[in-house]
Amino acid sequence: MMIKEIIKDELVEIHFQPIVSIRAKRLYAFEALTRCNYKGEVIPPYELFTMAIEENLSLELDILTRDKSIEKFYHYYLENSDLILFLNFESNLINNFNRDKNNYCFVETIDKYRIPYKNFMIEIKEDEISNTKALEEFCTYYKSLGFSIALDDFGTGNSTFDRINIIKPDLIKIDKSLFRDVKNNHINKEIVKAIAKMSENLGIRVLAEGVEDEDAICVAMKSNINLFQGYYFCKPTYNLDMFVVDEILSKIIEIGTIFRARTITSINDKRKLINYYCDVSQNIIGQFFDILKTEEIMYKELVNYFDLEAIYLIDGKTSKQINSTVIKSVNDRFRPTKHGDEHFLKEYYYITLESKQGIYLSHNYISYATGNLCKTFARKFELENQTYIICLDIIIKRN
Repeated sequence: MMIKEIIKDELVEIHFQPIVSIRAKRLYAFEALTRCNYKGEVIPPYELFTMAIEENLSLELDILTRDKSIEKFYHYYLENSDLILFLNFESNLINNFNRDKNNYCFVETIDKYRIPYKNFMIEIKEDEISNTKALEEFCTYYKSLGFSIALDDFGTGNSTFDRINIIKPDLIKIDKSLFRDVKNNHINKEIVKAIAKMSENLGIRVLAEGVEDEDAICVAMKSNINLFQGYYFCKPTYNLDMFVVDEILSKIIEIGTIFRARTITSINDKRKLINYYCDVSQNIIGQFFDILKTEEIMYKELVNYFDLEAIYLIDGKTSKQINSTVIKSVNDRFRPTKHGDEHFLKEYYYITLESKQGIYLSHNYISYATGNLCKTFARKFELENQTYIICLDIIIKRN
């Protein structure tokens, strides 16, 4: 059988894909990836490991690839003892894990090269593991030895948040599918931000996997993600010589410069937006004489400004809305807020009311009313010795 010959003759080679830390401007780790060329035919990794499962040779292939990975890593470790090696574990091996009969333990190979266990990160695709008890025992056992655990491909497939409590990972790799066209995909962008924020609160490091362009990296960096792996920096490579490393370091500096420039541009754009809507809101407020007779004025101005979706007023003292929301269009499932509705727990109310500037600009959000991508601008003003807040829902991108 082909797979038997591949294992017997060790016809696999290990490629390393670098993992970088942009903020630290350095190589952080390598992921070990298996490649196979059998009689001139390239065997994809998935097919290779599937053949091993079908022939009941998963353990043998696993031992071969892991030993080769550790041996290769040893030479890089001698040059830089801070480097970490990411090792993948096949799910069927974890499903059958028994710490008392752990005959595929690779610790002996690591001991042979005298590399500390802290220099290894064990990667797990938890959505492929059905035996929760074995998964927990596996993670507990290797963490007790000093290894770190990473959750691979998180945020896609059948990955579940409850497994985090079982595995207690040291690192989460956000799946590459969430970074495709992430600049224009607001949903994916919010999922990335949520995973990154949750992980930060739990003391778990986050890695953006499969990043291929500046937009994906900048979105991840804005979410405080610091570790990156993907073709933007380097493809999996058999020989990572100094020329390759220097090129990676140059790209780290380049993307850091790009991110800084984009951040400064974003800050300036936000200032311009605030100044513009200060003028717009002042134009509307300047026409108010009786707070209960403002609806007609707001509707007229709503029509005049193409990028406004809705306008509404809030009583600063009571936090209740005055008059109904003036809105251009609305879907059948949405009920616009009306006179007397409460806003006291809304940021655009209490932040605007308490801030020295008396203004507020929200983050982007998807409008319940229209599905448009919007921001809310709010401004405090005085009329007849009473404090009010005008809110403008701004269309950033139409649905």
